Amino acid sequence: MDLLLQHIEHLVTFDDEDRELRDVDVLVRDGRVAAIGADLAARPELGLGPDAAVDVIDGRGLLVTPGLINAHQHLYQVGLRAIPELERAPIRPWLRGVGSRCLLWANQGRFTPEVVGALAAAGLTESLLGGVTTVADQHYFFPAGKTLPYIEHTIEAAAEVGARFHAGRGTLTLGWPEGKAHNGSVQSVDEVLRHAARLLDEFHDPAPDALVRIDLAPCGVHVDRPELFEAFAALAEDHEGVRLHTHLYEQIDTEECVKRYGITPWDFLVEHGWAQPRTWIAHVVDPPLSELADFAAAGVSVAHLPAPDLRMGWGFAPVREMLDAGVDVGFGTTGSASNDGANLLGDLRLAALGHRSVIAEPERWLSARELLRMATRGSAACLGRPELGHVSVGAIADLAAWDLHTVDRVGIHDPVVGLLLCGLSSRADLVTVGGRVVVRDGRCVTVDERVIARRARELLGDVTR
Repeated sequence: MDLLLQHIEHLVTFDDEDRELRDVDVLVRDGRVAAIGADLAARPELGLGPDAAVDVIDGRGLLVTPGLINAHQHLYQVGLRAIPELERAPIRPWLRGVGSRCLLWANQGRFTPEVVGALAAAGLTESLLGGVTTVADQHYFFPAGKTLPYIEHTIEAAAEVGARFHAGRGTLTLGWPEGKAHNGSVQSVDEVLRHAARLLDEFHDPAPDALVRIDLAPCGVHVDRPELFEAFAALAEDHEGVRLHTHLYEQIDTEECVKRYGITPWDFLVEHGWAQPRTWIAHVVDPPLSELADFAAAGVSVAHLPAPDLRMGWGFAPVREMLDAGVDVGFGTTGSASNDGANLLGDLRLAALGHRSVIAEPERWLSARELLRMATRGSAACLGRPELGHVSVGAIADLAAWDLHTVDRVGIHDPVVGLLLCGLSSRADLVTVGGRVVVRDGRCVTVDERVIARRARELLGDVTR
């Protein structure tokens, strides 16, 4: 069935011309944007007559954008929110605290694939309700030994709720004392490669409209072996559409890389085959600014994560300098253990205000439109998905819409600025994934969010134990 959004109050396209349109219609057919213009129903060539099968949605009062894209998540961490002893923990005790709790639960038989799948369903439903249509997950916790099907259950959860999904095969391959990972959660490189190859064979879809892709995503230089990075780069080269992803320049890896190898984290990527367009990296809080031009020249993208970076006391990544250097910058939330939510729009609001504290010139502050572009087209670039992140004829119809006529948005003069800076809630009114309506009137229609939440709580059990 076709989908017709009529009389959209304000459409932000992020197309090649950066058009913003008012009182306009969008027709979706076969999962893609088929037409954009005024009064599309009156155009006979579009076949929208009275006998046509069309789902018509009134767009009056709606601000419509491309679906937001979360370029960095850890969905299993939905079960690790607001841990009191880690509320004010910096990165080293935080890593120990989160990792030891996961191992404890795994040893107790409580952190099963079914639990991880239920947590992922909750995080993905929360994402859809916030206007996020694509989530790139990096699952790196596995008890040592043969791989449990955590990622497989997460992929099933994405299909259940209706989200577009990039499943990152994360890793921990360098344990104590050489590395910083707990030995109980360290896997061999051979086991990681075996499982990654199976995921690629079973789930990876290189098609432009793919709902599931597999990425290769070691946790980082401080917890992974150099040979793994090289093996993943070679494996990706053999598979169309497979991306490479890791944490970089989040202070702990900077220190460990210099101490262990005598080089910067970027030089490590260069030496091991990751300075290439398939690669996107997360955090990038403390890079030498002189390296940013090298990022851009290599085609490496960055996912900006302001909430966890502030949570860890790192401050803000040099995003303006990245943009000036020509780096593609996307946006992400990271996992709930260091963000306590999947609210990408809320993090955009945080970035819009917070970066002003580190940039002296107001004309260089990050604008609402720049930030929304990062969370749509920028994140699409990170994931290697040029068909996503914009509303234009032929693009995949991943759309998000917010109601501008609510009481908390009375008086806004610019709807795009108002979307980021105003509002009691970031909940979207309408969301489509490939033209399929997954959120309507602010409610998820693919699943019952209360059922999803109850299932996750019941399977996880008492989180205080």
